Amino acid sequence: MSRHRIIVLGGGYTGIVAAGRLARRIREDEASVTLVTGNAVRDERMRWHQLAAGQRYPLLSIADALSGSGVGLTIGRVERIDLAGHAVVLAGGEELRYDSLVVALGSVIDVGPVPGVHEHAHSLTDVASIEAAAQTLAGLADDARVTVIGGGLTGIELATEIAESHPRLRITIASSRVAGHWLSAPARRHLARAFDRLGIDSEVGRVARVDEDAVIMADGRELPSALTFWAGGFRANPLLAAAGLDVDERGRARVDATFRSLSHRDVWVIGDAARVPGPDGVPLKMGCRTGALMALAAPQRIAEELAGATAAPFAGRYFAECISLGRHDALLQWLTPDGRPTDRIVTGRAARFVKEYVHRGNLFVARHPGPYSPVRRAHVPAQAEGRREMIES
Repeated sequence: MSRHRIIVLGGGYTGIVAAGRLARRIREDEASVTLVTGNAVRDERMRWHQLAAGQRYPLLSIADALSGSGVGLTIGRVERIDLAGHAVVLAGGEELRYDSLVVALGSVIDVGPVPGVHEHAHSLTDVASIEAAAQTLAGLADDARVTVIGGGLTGIELATEIAESHPRLRITIASSRVAGHWLSAPARRHLARAFDRLGIDSEVGRVARVDEDAVIMADGRELPSALTFWAGGFRANPLLAAAGLDVDERGRARVDATFRSLSHRDVWVIGDAARVPGPDGVPLKMGCRTGALMALAAPQRIAEELAGATAAPFAGRYFAECISLGRHDALLQWLTPDGRPTDRIVTGRAARFVKEYVHRGNLFVARHPGPYSPVRRAHVPAQAEGRREMIES
């Protein structure tokens, strides 16, 4: 009897860890797990602000991370997901058939409707474009003005990293609200001190237009800018909506508390691409603060549901978020289970250590997903093309 084919889409942290852990929760003679990703290395998205500032860091070989896990690896860019045909179509036309699909394609920068962003601003969208922006940054004249649009996590980390790496440049962070507005009062005070130390100017207001050499604010202010970065919000990878999955206004697939799509029951979605119910009914926020927990929790639930068991609902919650403020400072903000900031913070080198520990811990978990035994009873529900049953042990 042929094996049940499970495809995992996405070679980021969430996809790699989920694929490795899922392969250990199924029986190899009954099912296969294949990870599909566009790159042979995990490009460390959480470090892209460093890359934009001209820094380098070690990259994780996905093949090495999956070595010995039993996960197959296909390198190819996903062009389309054919839900009706149970296939993933790669660039070039190759089709990969699946019986169950796990989508961990993450999110993309939401450039929004602001005129000029596409033409004149750089976004942290992929390694090649970020490296090109870093080269432009390195070639700017002394005292040139660099503007980062966006006062969220991405904008703060990008502005502080560039300011520390290129002290000869002048950095402005422009956002509709004060950068870090959601943080606790102690955290906002530390962030303000970091901006002062690094010489970062803040401009609050809505951006109306981005020109080649300036950022135009809605109130008419013109901010000279030799190089502009767009660090707005995020949207789920557009492949989900294009495939026909039921998605929300940010393109995230609507899933239940076991990560199963509400519209297509042979599809599970995790990470930034999923609208997962939170502890108070509000969907969990995007980012590694939630994606890491999904990567650890989803494989067990997927394996149990494929085995015909009832999986326990995922009890999503928050713990903390850590913001890099250059290589020598950081801010760790403790959160309540429902995501509200507390007055407990860690700053300076201690927070910097925690941030680096998270990065290195992610790499370790990706290489060592855990010695888990497979779910013993294996019975797969009927698929669109007919019932496929796995041998019960």
